Amino acid sequence: MIAIGLLLVWAALLLAGTTDAGRSMRAVLIRRPAAWFNRFSRGQAIFAAGALLFAALLFWLMGQEGLRLYSMYVPELMGLLASVEFIAAIDAIAVAIATAASVRLRGAAAWVRMRLPERAAGRRRAPRSRRPAPPANDAEGPALRPARAA
Repeated sequence: MIAIGLLLVWAALLLAGTTDAGRSMRAVLIRRPAAWFNRFSRGQAIFAAGALLFAALLFWLMGQEGLRLYSMYVPELMGLLASVEFIAAIDAIAVAIATAASVRLRGAAAWVRMRLPERAAGRRRAPRSRRPAPPANDAEGPALRPARAA
């Protein structure tokens, strides 16, 4: 019955064309709902579709009790999703600020190193020469092995 009514309204809209009645029907039936639906993001549409699928699943599994259970769960779900979305936004902002600060600190450190004069040649320390470490088993002197005749 609803489908037949919608088809009749659509046919009347097509037949009215650019008349005053057609323009007013187009404003009420097309422009206002389109403006209202444009307010929703893709994520909100996906969430609404998921919620409807969950309600249909509960109704299919449990009948009327499933719908009652769903109606009691929806306010909790909305609060949970609102808090998770809010916390995720705060986390994203904090990461962006930390990244920007890190990049700026690296850039500032490079700028300071570039602006500082290099050390004078006389003040530089000479590199240390490394002495070779003594063998680990040289406490009693080198080991001698007597030659054996074959």
